[in-house]
Amino acid sequence: MKIKVFFLLMLIPLLSGCLPTSTLDQVLMVEGEGFDYLGNGKIMGTVVIPSFEQGASQNGQGGGMQSISSTIRSLSGVTYDGKSLADKFQSEGQEILRVGSMKTMIYDKKLAKFGLKNQLSFRNRDPDVPSAISIAVVDGSTKELLTATDYQTKVPIARYIQHMILQNTQQNYPSTNLRYFLDSYYGAYMDPFMPLIKKSGDHLEMQGLALFRNDKYIMSIPDSKMFVFKMLYEPFNQGFYDCLLPSGKHIVVRNVESSVKYKVEDGNGVSPKVVASLQIKGYVRQASPKTVSTKAASTVSKKVADDLKHNAEKMVRQLQRKGVDPLRIGDTVRSATRHFDGKTWNERYPNTNFSCQIHVEVIQTGISS
Repeated sequence: MKIKVFFLLMLIPLLSGCLPTSTLDQVLMVEGEGFDYLGNGKIMGTVVIPSFEQGASQNGQGGGMQSISSTIRSLSGVTYDGKSLADKFQSEGQEILRVGSMKTMIYDKKLAKFGLKNQLSFRNRDPDVPSAISIAVVDGSTKELLTATDYQTKVPIARYIQHMILQNTQQNYPSTNLRYFLDSYYGAYMDPFMPLIKKSGDHLEMQGLALFRNDKYIMSIPDSKMFVFKMLYEPFNQGFYDCLLPSGKHIVVRNVESSVKYKVEDGNGVSPKVVASLQIKGYVRQASPKTVSTKAASTVSKKVADDLKHNAEKMVRQLQRKGVDPLRIGDTVRSATRHFDGKTWNERYPNTNFSCQIHVEVIQTGISS
């Protein structure tokens, strides 16, 4: 037994020598990739690599902490598959390119409409790229967005994009990253989505959601409808909803709790019936003077509930007409139906009878009566 253990210990250094190794100062960590479609199968690929440099000490006397500044290096070039940009640009850099710290992958609208099949298939099989990276469709050029130098923030651009998306998913936007997208892309009776972003002057903006059928971009939902989409998609809190009152004035309600349950009837019928029951608790975050009071909380609750119901049912009808199912209604019907007829679902989805039952409770107006 001791002899076997001895030989195993002797093999460890030999086996470890078979793995590629590199020191940190020899490696460039790619943090962002952008893909712009040029037509005829050509793609302009761009990668961004932050470079951190130590400067002089902060107190100017050499005894304090050294400051660290960051600059952004970028590489761009034309490829026919847009798969591994790091491999393509490897020959252009003296250091080794690695994608293990990837933060963001973005695609322009032209490529999203053409289809992301090659990129998605490659990334699904790539063990080096984290599955939790942020992805997005860009209204405009991804190259221009990634290489611009006029942003207000000094945060590296790939991290800026990721932080913006993560911050918004903590409020009105649904949970989304590469893993979520691939789950819906490869899943049955559901369609994927990712954020739609845009460079606006010296900053970035969330424009809404880009909805896909399989690997192709079909339509978008605007930023103003994100609360409605998310309440149908998943439980959440800390979202906010702007409601127009009959008086013509606006109130903003922030939810502290939101849950949704689905009931399905006649799942194999020509027109299945799906009812979404939602429970929402919130408080008035913003309102014009004398618009609401503690006594008027029930009236405000009913108005908000009616407004949400109207917008939710209108949104689902629009999704049905476009033949996209980001809310996974098909999977909901499947899970509630014995011997579900999946072969005819695509034909039956547009005819599904969808409705909402919404109860809103304003637990605090934030305004004295």
